[in-house]
Amino acid sequence: MSLLPSERFSGHESFVCRFGWLPKAFKAVQSTPDLLRNDEAATNALGIGRNMVKSIQFWAEAAGIIQPDESGGHVPAPIGLRLLSATGWDPYLESLESLWLIHWQLSTNAALAAWNEVFGEGRLTRFDRQSLIEALKRRAESATRPLAASTIEQHAGIFLQTYFQEDRNSDDSSWCPLQDLGLLRASKIDGGRPVFSVDASTPVGLTLRVFGMALLEFVSRQSGSAYSADFGQVLKGAYSPGQVFRLDEYQLRLFIERLSEGPFEGALTFIDTADTQSVVLKPERIDASYWLRVPQKASTHA
Repeated sequence: MSLLPSERFSGHESFVCRFGWLPKAFKAVQSTPDLLRNDEAATNALGIGRNMVKSIQFWAEAAGIIQPDESGGHVPAPIGLRLLSATGWDPYLESLESLWLIHWQLSTNAALAAWNEVFGEGRLTRFDRQSLIEALKRRAESATRPLAASTIEQHAGIFLQTYFQEDRNSDDSSWCPLQDLGLLRASKIDGGRPVFSVDASTPVGLTLRVFGMALLEFVSRQSGSAYSADFGQVLKGAYSPGQVFRLDEYQLRLFIERLSEGPFEGALTFIDTADTQSVVLKPERIDASYWLRVPQKASTHA
């Protein structure tokens, strides 16, 4: 089941996370922490429709870009600062590296039902829209209150639109940047009905740095201060880097090996014997400046 205690099926107000929204939200709350409490002021400051204010807040919180503060307003959150501050990786959110980090956040820390079903737990690898809706209905059975069928259907639609759009006009600003990750592929059967697949494939643009962050978070979550995890869990475990980034065994090994020979040298050990395959981390040995440098590009294998 879900990694998080209470899953969400709504809150996005029927909008995907549109291009430009996250940098806008970050800059807005950085200068005016209580802006999102006032729909009219937020509409004017952000240049969006009034009905989009709650949606941009939802996505910025879910992506770890902003977070509520004690006063009832918002402040920049850790991922927001890392990516979008003046000294961040990617102030305009233009790199695939940044998008992979946001995908990881949405799939492991945002309690979004469809993301948990498909990427967090890997329960669906080939499905059509109706199959996704049925899977979400099963998840909704444990919700604290009954959910309307329309809520579940809308949530499924938002998930699909987040990662896939068949025809994208270059002038259309309503698309979601996560489509550029190529995680959701579609084929048509039965008279044109789209069937989606998320089988393991080469993760274009996934950098060692984002993989390293995800690995560190996952291993810490699995073992606490021991910082060790079975290779199989890193590959196929719920909410693991292998699962969320759709890596096969070869790709995962390559990422681990290159990380241990490069930026995590001395901090990451891959134990590979006849009896055991495991990953051991020593976070205190990781150079803290590694997380602060300018955007990276993925190696040719990624």
